[in-house]
Amino acid sequence: FVFLAAFSGMTAVARQPLGIILADADLRRAFASAMAETAALGRAKGVELSGDVSERLMSFAGGLPAEMKSSMLHDLEKGKRLEAAWLSGAVSRMSRELGLAAPVNSTLYAALKPYAGG
Repeated sequence: FVFLAAFSGMTAVARQPLGIILADADLRRAFASAMAETAALGRAKGVELSGDVSERLMSFAGGLPAEMKSSMLHDLEKGKRLEAAWLSGAVSRMSRELGLAAPVNSTLYAALKPYAGG
């Protein structure tokens, strides 16, 4: 979920495949921050996650095909409904409920909300 929420939100908002996200310093930093926010939320909810989970997932992402797109980006491109509320939106909502900051996930969700219904 740490990877999926960030991958889905970032590729959909940027409307770019993973390779573009990772190659651009600003997008890469936002992607890493989105994962760190989700990991912090998981830990606050009692999920045992290693302290380096975001770094390990960034390494994992670097091994994936550069042209890889999330299913949410595919759905967005086809005008279909988006699962944003259950990914970045869930991270945003649950973080807010626990008093945690999740600015990247909140921004990803806010940017995708207008397209959520297809």
